Amino acid sequence: MEGSGGWPSQGAPLYRGAVDVKIAKTAGFCWGVRRTVDKVMEVADQHRAPVVTLGPIIHNPQAVARFSEKGVGTVNGIGEVTDGTTVVVRTHGAVREELERAEARGLEVVDGTCPYVKYPQAMAQRLSREGYHIVIVGDANHAEIKGVISYSEQPCTVVKPGGPVPEIKAKKVAVIAQTTCIGAEFERVVGVLALRHKEVRAVNTICNDTEERQADARALASEVDAVVVVGGKNSANTRHLAEICRAIQPRTWHVETEAELEAAWFEGCRVVGLSAGASTPDWVVEGVAAWLRVLR
Repeated sequence: MEGSGGWPSQGAPLYRGAVDVKIAKTAGFCWGVRRTVDKVMEVADQHRAPVVTLGPIIHNPQAVARFSEKGVGTVNGIGEVTDGTTVVVRTHGAVREELERAEARGLEVVDGTCPYVKYPQAMAQRLSREGYHIVIVGDANHAEIKGVISYSEQPCTVVKPGGPVPEIKAKKVAVIAQTTCIGAEFERVVGVLALRHKEVRAVNTICNDTEERQADARALASEVDAVVVVGGKNSANTRHLAEICRAIQPRTWHVETEAELEAAWFEGCRVVGLSAGASTPDWVVEGVAAWLRVLR
């Protein structure tokens, strides 16, 4: 069964076979990722000129490979783009200076940035203009955070989830988060800063899908004998799901496809939970589920 753009739609919530495979309600593409994927497929179908994405469109190697088969390339910066090429901004957004370079060259740019990612970008710009020192809870090396930082009009501090909160010499501090951040980490950083500064403004920029997906993962992990989390190893939200599940159910594995699964992992299991990151194509989720339901 396929959804829009020729991408498979989500499967049923429960498969039955030698083991029951219980799939989280929110497994697979979130609406923001599906929106971007559909946009890229539409652009690829309508344009005769070359089409490239500014960075991997989503953090999933299997999806990127499918785009490549459609003739959609990937570049790391505008300097790699030839004249006449259409550039699609990935789900995680882009550094503002790169977009300005594209505009200066007259390149056609299709903005695939998830609306939830635009929110921390806007807040970084607005709050920095109001004189706040911006603190971002997230991964400084992640494309989303690099983009958010570029919209701040003064230096930012990035606090890695689980890491120490550095001393900040500023009267006013505003805290935002990577859209895939674990809520408890955002709360921790806000709490630490609230004890150090007279004025701390906290703006929860974690996307609703992330919070719902993490809640589903917690519930799933408490109900099953093992958990498989499916998604790119370079996907932050997928790694967080695996961390959440593993804290509740130690028999948790993070894989990209069914090719990584081993039957020995599931010895003695009657029910296996299946969760997947927001950038995981549904056909990949279904491939893992199919492998598990014939497990003997």
